[in-house]
Amino acid sequence: MPYSSQGECLSIGVKAHVLRSRLLSEDDYWCLLGSDTVREVGQKLCATAYDESIRTMPAEPHRQDLESAIKTTVLKQAENFLIHMSSPRDVFFRAMMSSHEAENLKSVFRFIASGRSDRDEFRRRLYSAKSSKLSYDNVLSARDFSELSDALRGTRFFRVLAEPLKKLHSGEEQRLFPLEAALDMFVELSLFRALKKMPRADWTLLMPIFGARVDLFNLYILHRSMRFYDMTPEEILNRTLPARWRVTLDFLREAARADGHERMAEMTRSRYPGYGRLLSDAAEDPEPELALERNIKRHVWERAARVFNEGLPGFHTAVSYFTLKEFEITDIVRIIEYVRYGYDRRHAAAYLTRPIISGGETEWQL
Repeated sequence: MPYSSQGECLSIGVKAHVLRSRLLSEDDYWCLLGSDTVREVGQKLCATAYDESIRTMPAEPHRQDLESAIKTTVLKQAENFLIHMSSPRDVFFRAMMSSHEAENLKSVFRFIASGRSDRDEFRRRLYSAKSSKLSYDNVLSARDFSELSDALRGTRFFRVLAEPLKKLHSGEEQRLFPLEAALDMFVELSLFRALKKMPRADWTLLMPIFGARVDLFNLYILHRSMRFYDMTPEEILNRTLPARWRVTLDFLREAARADGHERMAEMTRSRYPGYGRLLSDAAEDPEPELALERNIKRHVWERAARVFNEGLPGFHTAVSYFTLKEFEITDIVRIIEYVRYGYDRRHAAAYLTRPIISGGETEWQL
């Protein structure tokens, strides 16, 4: 490895170590969960590393404004890392950050489907990324899914979204699920392919995170397709990623022909015990779908935490940090939602990605 590459990796690895020390603690999580209003959540976040992003917000912020400001923090940090990266690491890192473009697009899908017209207000709540190649002026000028398809022409999203957008416009499809699933597949596949082009040392360290993401994405697709939709095995397989780590194509074919999602889970437990436990644990939970989503995220979170501590600081350290940061933001957004609607905080704590219920909680938390 050239010295310049070593220096590049060491620099961003050390920077990631500093930033990880600023992630929220378990006490911070419980403090946020004890809030009575969205405003109080914002005030408490002002005492953390999120201060810079939210201190200029209105005194009574809307939930979506606060969430947008929080999500922007990870993009600002990513821009500071990108200036220290060269190819192919910067290509992979940009692919990792592309999930934010995808989330904005999903918001646009839902906006158009709802038939609302307050586009200026909606535009304000999209969170910006300097590295984004999307023209939100063009996208938000679309009045229906056909015009949205035209607005995406020339972008990397057009080819993968053209067909589901066409079906939505014609009325052949009524649900957004196939459109959003196609977008999720594109993001995950782009990321996995970018990882495969990385130097072998990086690939080896990071595959436990992103290989697990691919495996769990495919198993989740099988689970949801078999539980909620009347689909043929071929249709189910078409929704999985054409990428593999440990879960093989032969297994996916066999599992897609199983007699229901419960039988599929049994097959997974037999062949892949670690993944099978995620499914079993969720099935026994009072909220099985919430639990499964949490278990999948937590599995990747635990992998990232482990990879962060591997060897000397390097590129893998930075990628692991941003994985942990993304999950932290997801958790904060969930907390904001629970506070906004007055839901039970103990319930919220149980379904956060980061495990914080491990004993030692104060009386009000029990």
